[in-house]
Amino acid sequence: MTQPSDRVLVLDDDPMQLELVERGLVRDGFEVRGVTTVDDMVREALRFLPGVVLIDVNLPDAAGDRALALARDAAPTAKLILYSAWEESKLRVLALQLGADGYISKSESVLAIGRRLQDLQKG
Repeated sequence: MTQPSDRVLVLDDDPMQLELVERGLVRDGFEVRGVTTVDDMVREALRFLPGVVLIDVNLPDAAGDRALALARDAAPTAKLILYSAWEESKLRVLALQLGADGYISKSESVLAIGRRLQDLQKG
């Protein structure tokens, strides 16, 4: 049985990107659920009880700050990680401004995402 810290909920409105990330994280030993809308993220967070929520910043149904707030309410013990193709320095500033637990750039290889999540979980 997986530990809560091994459960990752991924929110990305791009189904192809979502599938790539899901596959990479499963390969790295995470239990993963992927969703494409903020409403689905809230519902799945309440059921799945993730240890990490990976949140795409550019969503059609909610801005990053709103998605982060909803994730915080639905999964209060989870680490909230922003995920975007934005320039890394801009993403870092946004993560600090919004109080996210970290950030991961989509420019990183899908192979590196699991390692980055493990590093972010350690602190």
